[in-house]
Order: sequence, then structure tokens, then C-alpha cells
Amino acid sequence: MKFSIIKREPSYFFNNIHEDLTRFLKDTFGDMEFMDKEHMPLKMTFRPAIEVSETKKSYKVKVELAGIKKEDIDVDLYENGIVLNAELKYENHEEKENIHTSEFRYGKFTRTIPFEHPINPDSAKSEFKHGVLKITLDKKEPEKNEECKKLKIED
Repeated sequence: MKFSIIKREPSYFFNNIHEDLTRFLKDTFGDMEFMDKEHMPLKMTFRPAIEVSETKKSYKVKVELAGIKKEDIDVDLYENGIVLNAELKYENHEEKENIHTSEFRYGKFTRTIPFEHPINPDSAKSEFKHGVLKITLDKKEPEKNEECKKLKIED
């Protein structure tokens, strides 16, 4: 069996491992949370689960936003997609409470969801129940241009 030796710069090799491991951990566990000495969040972000489905006439988006108040959710509609913004605010605990473990996530969340077909923002509908935001977006009807224009082919 023959082995070929590929000479690599050590720092280049370890940079790739670090990037791959960071991407793997982020995809598996979401953004990592860092605490200061008093166990207060320094950088808190989260990535709620979403589901996007499509019918012939519309897109349906479901976003799991448990614990978030309706007034802390913002949805921007564009012709080619939507941008979701939400914030789950950190709860201040009284000094007498001694929290040993907390897996609750707090922070801001932004998610852009592009669509293959343009949508009609004026017909969008939403519902927020039991921590799940449901959005229905009608696809834009293709413009029917009855007028045909001939292209003149030049020499």
C-alpha cells in the first residue's frame, strides 16, 4: 500500500478543523451561550425551528417561538421572501435564587426565508397560538400580458 504525503502548513490544517468543528457544533446545538462571572448572558442567540411548505397558490411558514410575546415578533414581507425578527428577553432572577443549571435560551433571532416564486405581501395572513407563528403567503399571479411584441433581428 502506498501513501502519499501531502505537506500542509500546520496552522492552515488546524484552521480548517476549527471551522469544521464550529460549524458542526452550531448546526447541532445552535449558537453557544457564554456567561460572565455572575452567570448573566453575554451573547445569547437562538434559532427557532421553522417549517416551510408550498402549495400551487401559496407558501405556509410555521415558526416555533415558545415563550416569546406577540409584540416581540416582527415580520417583514418582501416580494421574494420574508425576514423574521424576534426577541426572547432574559428573565432577571432575584439574588436569593441560586440557579445551578439553566438551558433556557434568550436573545435576538433573525431569519430570512427566500421563496422561489414572488409573493403578494398584501394578502399575507398570520396566526400566533401556543408559541407557534403560522404565516400564509399567497403567490403572486403571473402578469398576463396579452400584447405580444416582436423582436426585430438585425444583421
